[in-house]
Amino acid sequence: MTHIIVHRTHPFQYYGIRFLLLVLAASLLWGAFELGYMQSEEDIIEAKGGRKSLLVQQSVLKKKNTELSKEVLHMERQYLLEQQSCQLVQASMSKDQRKISELEKELAFYKGIVSPAKGRESVYLQSLEILAYHSQLSTPKIDSSQKTEKNQYQYTFILAQKVKKRTYTKGTVNVRIKGKKDNKTVELDLFSLVIPAKKAKVSKDKAFKYSFKYFQEFSGIIHLPEGVEPHSVDVKINSKKKKSSIELVDLKWSQPVGVKYVGQ
Repeated sequence: MTHIIVHRTHPFQYYGIRFLLLVLAASLLWGAFELGYMQSEEDIIEAKGGRKSLLVQQSVLKKKNTELSKEVLHMERQYLLEQQSCQLVQASMSKDQRKISELEKELAFYKGIVSPAKGRESVYLQSLEILAYHSQLSTPKIDSSQKTEKNQYQYTFILAQKVKKRTYTKGTVNVRIKGKKDNKTVELDLFSLVIPAKKAKVSKDKAFKYSFKYFQEFSGIIHLPEGVEPHSVDVKINSKKKKSSIELVDLKWSQPVGVKYVGQ
């Protein structure tokens, strides 16, 4: 006969152990929750502190950017002012250089009259300019009814003689423009191309008449016929008193400027 021994278990002991286990589990869960909450609060605080730091840095950078923008704007304005000042100085220097050039030209002219070069004829061509009309700084004295057109040039030439003569000299000047038109050689008298109806005194050969003691200037506007391409200029000065003539040939015409000659 077999005997089975069964231990007696008290109900209080059985349920008490389970209750203790449940309490322990609940305590662990609560502790874990509290620990997680505390950690999350620390993370939030840390995150808030980092965000605040970033906002502060952003504000500082914005302020620096604003200051730099103002500084750049100030430097740009200063650069523009300095650039304008430089342009004014350059314009003033260019104007002064033109004045100096004109004064040197006048000085050379009067020196040539007072102390002319040896071997120079009694009457000579001191200077000659035939320049494109639009390139002139001053407006020539022409009839107000005339209009500026293409192929117009302003001419200016000066005749002079030795001051020692101290007598009036008379004669004519013939200025001839040589060039090509339709591949054919052409020669045109400057006098016949003058625009104003009221021309200078003219001789039978359509030349300028001169009469002076020291020097005389001729100036005006000419109009070249369409299609004419000038390449040089000839000048012939005839003296009535000495019945002699002086010729200058092939004074070069530079396109599109014209002719600029100064007597030596």
